[in-house]
Amino acid sequence: MNTLTRITALLALLSFPFCVLANAPTTLVFDEIAPGVHVHLGRIDDLFTTPFGPVANVTFIVGETSVALIDSGGSQRAGEMIYTAIRAVTALPIRYVINTHVHPDHNFGNQAFLAEKPEFVAHFRYPGDFAAKAGYYLQRLNTPWFEGTTPVAATLLIDTSTQFDLGNRRITLTPHDRAHTRHDLSVFDEQTHTLIAGDLLFVEHIPTLDGSLLGWLNVIDELDQLPYQRVVPGHGAVQRRKTSSEQSAFALQRHYLESLTVSVRDAIHQHIDINTASNTLMTDHAEQWALFGSFHPRNVIQAYKELEWE
Repeated sequence: MNTLTRITALLALLSFPFCVLANAPTTLVFDEIAPGVHVHLGRIDDLFTTPFGPVANVTFIVGETSVALIDSGGSQRAGEMIYTAIRAVTALPIRYVINTHVHPDHNFGNQAFLAEKPEFVAHFRYPGDFAAKAGYYLQRLNTPWFEGTTPVAATLLIDTSTQFDLGNRRITLTPHDRAHTRHDLSVFDEQTHTLIAGDLLFVEHIPTLDGSLLGWLNVIDELDQLPYQRVVPGHGAVQRRKTSSEQSAFALQRHYLESLTVSVRDAIHQHIDINTASNTLMTDHAEQWALFGSFHPRNVIQAYKELEWE
């Protein structure tokens, strides 16, 4: 490498953080999808490779006396922008910051809300995974977008269906059995019949399995029985309640997970090894989902480990 090439490469390296931040958003757009229910749709991307976020959906619900935030973004910067967006709508106190599960794109913005002194709410199994994984996640998230981010643990744990009153407005939190993870929470706003499903529902972004495949299918059935009019997924566009003659909001995800179950069981019965299965099963589904190549092989491996002991 000659001197000019070295200088050019060095300048490019030094300018990289500034290029990243120059392209990053400075404000976040929230749409009011129902009275008092405000949603920001995250970018469809992988948190560990994206230069900036948020890459997960963020929801806040405004009652007469307080606000509940469901998921806080994946960095301090994201959390600060979410806080600013809430304050553009209401000056009411943010009483609850609800983390639907431990993955950092949903909770690494918590620190931006510490001054509000809310309860940071999570599933009763959340703390163990948070303690085990938060440091690892933080090490991997080392681009400028994540500078200054410090994970904040839950302060209030939910082990049964629980209602919070935001002031003449009730929301119901439900802790679920193993599904997307082993500690998923969903939130239902009774006033508008809005279900905030977290990563129990993926739209466009391929579902990612970090819990139990069979358990997730069971939880989908439970959620689909709720009287929802709309569903906010963890990733992707808000889904509306379908009529009885149409498919449910969970139909495409259910089809993927059921296909994964059948395909992995067949591979096990045919004695196809786990690595071969991860690279060959269900390739015809690739065009249906964003980030298929990044997450589908992992889903096959996770499913294989679960189903081989049936």
